[in-house]
Amino acid sequence: MMIGELLCLAVYLMQGNKSSAVPPWIFMIPCLCDWTATTLVNCAFIFVPASIVQMTRGAIVIFTCTFSSIFLGRRQFLFHYFGVGLVFLGITLVSLSAFFNPTGSPVAANNTSNVYRLVGLSLCIGAQVFQASMLVYEEKILHLHNIPPLKVVGMEGLYGVGVGVALLLILNPMGVESTPAAIYQVTHSTPLMLAVCGSILTMAVFNFTGVSVTQKASATSRATIDCTRTILIWAFELAVGWNTFNLLQLIGFCLLALGALIYNRIIVISYLEPNVEEEPVAGFLKEANEKKKSSNSV
Repeated sequence: MMIGELLCLAVYLMQGNKSSAVPPWIFMIPCLCDWTATTLVNCAFIFVPASIVQMTRGAIVIFTCTFSSIFLGRRQFLFHYFGVGLVFLGITLVSLSAFFNPTGSPVAANNTSNVYRLVGLSLCIGAQVFQASMLVYEEKILHLHNIPPLKVVGMEGLYGVGVGVALLLILNPMGVESTPAAIYQVTHSTPLMLAVCGSILTMAVFNFTGVSVTQKASATSRATIDCTRTILIWAFELAVGWNTFNLLQLIGFCLLALGALIYNRIIVISYLEPNVEEEPVAGFLKEANEKKKSSNSV
């Protein structure tokens, strides 16, 4: 993932862009948030199926919406709250499906205790706190410094690779990780090599487009749009037999998708729309606050 993000920095430099006057350390914070969130999510895969992990990641919408209101002063209207509410309900149903349909996870399938599933769900939801913090922080620095998305993603990748190397230098002597074994596996398996290369390229495009959405729209819009990829993971798991169909998962996904569409105003419900006078005033106040913050930073 971090190597993929680092590729964006190479593209940015190849374009001949002049480096903006931004303190480099500001990119370390989202990098550490991303590392923590990714680690927790990967741990969650041990306890629950990938489709449930992915659907439960929809909790990022709730945390992003909350953090945006607190730290960015972003005003939320009734249709925003309704959309987030649907996402929360969808997450709840998907989480329940882990208990009614525990197949698809090695630990969950071989252990009758619900403790393992609770651990998996808790790890995944906890990861979304860090992921949401990263999205909100990125939105803030993008608005304060007007940094190109390619540079944001690339610098995070640069710091991320550094953190990864430091961790491997510590974990290899402890026997927790084995970099030589990993390199051997990748270089002696064509499917694995293709999967790794594909993942690197996918991460580069995914994170660049994600930061672009954050810059042009908002962190919460990015989070809600991201939830819609769940159906692809769920459908793939069903197609290859890694999971079994569960009605709760289907209903949960439909609620997640519907909540994302309502939040981003793709589906408009007239009763939830703000008054004609409310929205322009809210936009004016937001613009005034951003200008004030920008002048203070200077």
